[in-house]
Amino acid sequence: MGKLFCGSSALTVTGLDVVEHERTFTLVMELKSTSQRWRVRLESDRSEMAIFDGAPPYDLVRSVANSFHAHLFEWWDTKGSNRRATKLGERLD
Repeated sequence: MGKLFCGSSALTVTGLDVVEHERTFTLVMELKSTSQRWRVRLESDRSEMAIFDGAPPYDLVRSVANSFHAHLFEWWDTKGSNRRATKLGERLD
């Protein structure tokens, strides 16, 4: 939870949920920008499931966090022009 920054964009994470599947998981985040609220669903890679194996190493946690940060801002930048990105998020207001 908290603010995420990328370039001139800033998003505040107001809600976070992890939905596990058999070999992957989906990160569901509620976000707030300056004037909009969104819910976005980001899928994990199979290799990222290792984060749930007891006490994961710091490097793995950092890597997964960086991956989701990059995917989130890629979605944010392309949500209006990319069909795949459009399907990942829904505007809440």
